[in-house]
Amino acid sequence: MGAVGLPATPIAHGALLRTVLDRGKHIGETCMTTRAAQRPKFFMYMAYAFLAIAVIGFSTTFFIPLAQGTFSAPPIIHIHGALLFGWLLFFIVQASLIQRRSFLTHRQLGVIGAALCIAIVASGVLIGLHVTRRDLAAGGDDFVLGQFVNILIEMFLFGSLVGAAIAFRRDSESHKRLLLLATISALAPAWLRMRHLLPGVPNPFVTFSLLADSLLLVAIARDWIALKRVHPVYIWVGGAMVAVHITELLAITSQPWLRLSRFLLGEPAF
Repeated sequence: MGAVGLPATPIAHGALLRTVLDRGKHIGETCMTTRAAQRPKFFMYMAYAFLAIAVIGFSTTFFIPLAQGTFSAPPIIHIHGALLFGWLLFFIVQASLIQRRSFLTHRQLGVIGAALCIAIVASGVLIGLHVTRRDLAAGGDDFVLGQFVNILIEMFLFGSLVGAAIAFRRDSESHKRLLLLATISALAPAWLRMRHLLPGVPNPFVTFSLLADSLLLVAIARDWIALKRVHPVYIWVGGAMVAVHITELLAITSQPWLRLSRFLLGEPAF
C-alpha cells in the first residue's frame, strides 16, 4: 500500500528505486572525490622536487650553454640527457595518475617506464665509455679511471631498482618506494654538478654524493610521521643503496677498481 493507503504501482516503485540509486551514486562519487583529495601527495611533491634538482644541477653545464649556443657534445650525450629527463617527466605523470586514481592508465603506461629504464642504462654505459676515454686522453688520473667502474655500478643499480619495482608492481607500497629509490640514485650526477654553482663547498664529490642520498632520509621521515613506521624497502633496499654509494666513494681510486676499469677499457695493467 502507498503512503496514503493507495496501492503502490510498479511505476512508483521504479521512480523510488531510481531516486535511491541516484543518491547512492552521488554519495559514492563524493566519497571517491574526498578520498582522492585526501590521498597523500608526498610522491607527487617528490616527483617535482626531482625535476627541480635535475634542472638546477644541469643548468650551468647543459641548459645555459645550450641556450647560448655554446654546448657541444656527441649525440649520445643529448640522447642520454633526453632519456633521463623523460624519466623524470614520466615519474610526474605516473604520480599524477595515481593521485587521480587512474590506476588502469598508470598500469598501461608502465611499459614506457621499462623501455626508458633499458635505454637509460644502455646509453649510460656508452656515456661512461666516451667520457672516460676522453678524460684519459686529456691526461686524466686514477680518479677518472676508477669513476668508470662507478658509472657501471650506478647503471646496474638503477636498472636493478626499476626491475625490482616492476617485479613488485602488485605491491603498490613497495613498488612506488623502489621507483623513488631508483630516481634518487639516478640524480647523483645532477647533484655533483651543483659544485659549479657552489664552488666553495669542500670536497664536493663526497659532499654532494651524501646530499643526493639524504633524500632517503626525507622519505623515511615522511613514513615515520604519516605511518608511524618505516617501510622495509627504505630500510633494507635504501640502506643497501647508500652502502653501495659509500663503497664507490671509498674505492674509486683503489687498486681493484683501477684494475677492473683497465680490463673493461682494454687498457694495459700496471
